[in-house]
Amino acid sequence: MKKLLIILGFLSGVCSASGQHIRQEEMVAAIDRSASSLKTMQCDFTQTRELSMLSDRMISHGTMYYQQSGTKFRWEYLRPYKYAFVLNGRQVMMQSSDRTDIMDTSANRIFREIAGLMMNTLTGKCLTDASGFTVRMSVEKDFWIAELTPARRELSQFFACIRLYFDAGKQVVVKVEITDNNKDRTRIELKNIRTDIDIDESVFTIR
Repeated sequence: MKKLLIILGFLSGVCSASGQHIRQEEMVAAIDRSASSLKTMQCDFTQTRELSMLSDRMISHGTMYYQQSGTKFRWEYLRPYKYAFVLNGRQVMMQSSDRTDIMDTSANRIFREIAGLMMNTLTGKCLTDASGFTVRMSVEKDFWIAELTPARRELSQFFACIRLYFDAGKQVVVKVEITDNNKDRTRIELKNIRTDIDIDESVFTIR
């Protein structure tokens, strides 16, 4: 449960958005085309966690790898602690400095949805999941903003809203803001984004 909460910490914005329906369709279609053509992605990230009961912010840094072929994803915290979440096909590995857990997502529907949500949120694929979310789009300066409200109970029990900021020119996610049901907030900023590059397969190894 502790490790699941760590994962959900990644998935933890204030919900407000507007925009004409036709404009929303155009933005979602453009993002979907970009996500579908994205073969690989690598970036660094800074995660800031704000708890409603505490005044301090928890800041962590790490790196992310994504490969469309084979459904491969690695989300790794590097400091102030080390922790890795790896999705490779149907298998998931959660690895800390002193423990490694491996599971088959086909045997756990909720965990499969959480694992898929982590990956699809960062690629933008989640915008076309009509059964999972209600999506509203808006434009703010150089960003296209997608506000996702969970449409299924399985997802709504974990968070209240996800807000994705897309670079309007490249249609790639550059920031994620999440608000959970306790009003705790998580902000993830993606930096040094590189797409369609060669990625060493070893980063997705589960063992």
